[in-house]
Amino acid sequence: MNLDGFLYPSSIAIIGASRREGSLGRVFFDKLVNYGYTGKIWPVNPQAADINGIPCYPSIEDLPGTPDLGVIMVRKDLAVEAAELCGKKGIRNIIMITAGFREVGGEGIKREKELMKVVRRFGMKLVGPNCMGIINTDPQVSMNASFSPIDPFRGNVAFLSQSGALGVAVLEMSKSLRLGFSVFISEGNKADLVDHHFLDYLATHNNTRVITLYMESIEDTAKFRKSASRLGRQKPVIALKAGTSEGGAKAASSHTGALASPARATSALFKQCGIIRAETVEDMFNFALAFSNQPTPGGNRVAIITNAGGPAILATDAVEKFDLKMASLSDKTKNQLQTFLPEEASVDNPVDMIASANEKTYQKTLVTILKDPGVDAVFVIIVRPPVNTTPQMIAREFGEVLSGERPGKPVFIVLMAEKDENCGLTLFQELRLPVYAYPEAAVNSLAAMLHYEQWRKKSLGRIIKINADRAGLKHIFEAARAEKREYLAIQEVLNILYAYGFPMAKGKVIQSTAEAVTFLREVSGPVAMKIESEDIIHKSDSGCVQINLQEPEQIAAAYDKIMENALRVTTPDRISGMFVQEMIIGEHELALGMKRDSNYGPIIMFGMGGIFIEIFNDTSFRIAPLTDKDAREMIQDIRGFSVLKGFRGQSGANLEIIEEALLKLSQLALDFPQIFELDLNPFIVAPDRKNCKIVDARMRINLKK
Repeated sequence: MNLDGFLYPSSIAIIGASRREGSLGRVFFDKLVNYGYTGKIWPVNPQAADINGIPCYPSIEDLPGTPDLGVIMVRKDLAVEAAELCGKKGIRNIIMITAGFREVGGEGIKREKELMKVVRRFGMKLVGPNCMGIINTDPQVSMNASFSPIDPFRGNVAFLSQSGALGVAVLEMSKSLRLGFSVFISEGNKADLVDHHFLDYLATHNNTRVITLYMESIEDTAKFRKSASRLGRQKPVIALKAGTSEGGAKAASSHTGALASPARATSALFKQCGIIRAETVEDMFNFALAFSNQPTPGGNRVAIITNAGGPAILATDAVEKFDLKMASLSDKTKNQLQTFLPEEASVDNPVDMIASANEKTYQKTLVTILKDPGVDAVFVIIVRPPVNTTPQMIAREFGEVLSGERPGKPVFIVLMAEKDENCGLTLFQELRLPVYAYPEAAVNSLAAMLHYEQWRKKSLGRIIKINADRAGLKHIFEAARAEKREYLAIQEVLNILYAYGFPMAKGKVIQSTAEAVTFLREVSGPVAMKIESEDIIHKSDSGCVQINLQEPEQIAAAYDKIMENALRVTTPDRISGMFVQEMIIGEHELALGMKRDSNYGPIIMFGMGGIFIEIFNDTSFRIAPLTDKDAREMIQDIRGFSVLKGFRGQSGANLEIIEEALLKLSQLALDFPQIFELDLNPFIVAPDRKNCKIVDARMRINLKK
């Protein structure tokens, strides 16, 4: 989508501009003028002839032409009318600063719907309402079309924020770090233009190298995923997502529902899109500093240069914590270091130059380390006060090294010093060397860069289509909905799973011990038996499961015991029978599942299964549709993956059949939006494909679909 009308307008109408000092209309006007906007400014105010010498116009109709952009900041009761007048004037791009819409509820919701009717009728595009505006630092336009009290530095980071207040805080923090922005967009309520529209635009925005996002909601997960995935292959996207509390999962009735929290769904989506997730605002800044200033690392081997041992130990601990590796310096490198470092210094990694290190020592050491082919990235720790130098002097020496061709390896400065006139902060930043106050923040930022680079190099993966008779299964859902049954009967679930080719253990619903004994003879092996009742969801907890039944006498006793326990929970008319099933003996118990989220759609779960699934909580999640790459990564993400591969001579599991089952589950969830929750647990797996079987399944549907 072309959004040049918002970011490169040749003329802007300020509807609600004011002469009154301190008013929103005056602050906005002054920001636009003082930042050096290169286009025409047309203030609209019926009470003023001019503002600071710039002519005002009494109404939108009286404007001398049709502006590229209209900014509305009138009272909320006049806002919709102002938008309509913009539409009639031919203005196609609107920023609605005015608040009092959906965010206040009640009449505000109705007002926003009326606004969107106007926007659609005139084919306009809208940012907001309830937003702070847009800033574009490009000298071509020099536009601060916002009421932010902070003017950002010019740089290569784009920032999208759903919160205006957080946007102001971000701009304030960026000043101290000298983090420069290319564009700043306050999205507000996102009634029309949303994240994926801006991501598509920024993909080809030459001044933007890094995109940062503060999000409270995702309006269209499928479109967002497509845009973010495409953009992520070109530029890093860093996101801070609010509203991911765990509370919503507590009311779920299935294992998958209990485990598939909003936070996990967000993490899953971000993994699939290649988005770098920031847990805090500080993380977002730290990552943006790294990505906007340094090349991504070619590997995970890290060297540390320091003038004090303590911070080097902290940095080494952080390297291990974030799955990086301390580089082994070559003999050539160590011999070179010994030619100029004092005898007391350590030439192993971390390289401790001791407190006597001066600016020349720092420079020579950095040059020597960067030449080592076994080093992928360097952390330079400066603990103040150095005995013979200042950080500013060190920065000047680094300038001589880095003023020519860059080394192609990321260099991070950890400046553990007071930020005074000798700290060199400005010089380091001019050299595009990101500066961090503590080692862990710097190491975490490098780890984020490495993970992003690894994701970008991976294949996209393929969505594999499963042939299934969808039309032949519709009657199952229609019957359940007609009978107002939230949970499908086991035979209905089996029929659906058979149609998609899931590997299922043999089983059938029986009504008597005689039928169970007949089944026992058919399978020629031990069987399990469990109650069939919509009232008894967790059968083991109610004593309604018996296993390893091998003789008719055991069948009869188990039948009576299960029925006795079931009748403590429900009534005979609520029991549809007993499910008898072949016993499957396997090496490992896994769980597959799906929960449909109103925002994310089908969330697919995989993990170590059995009755302790929620206790061990060894699970991974992705959003459907899954590619074959997604399925493989889900299997590899869990802690138990080393066991599934085979560990210390123990046999593993058939990974191929697990991957196939995940892909089938993904398609099933997309094919039938009626399915609300689905548990396939346990899925018993072994090395041999024929011994991998799902032995229990539960499906809950949405009766409103």
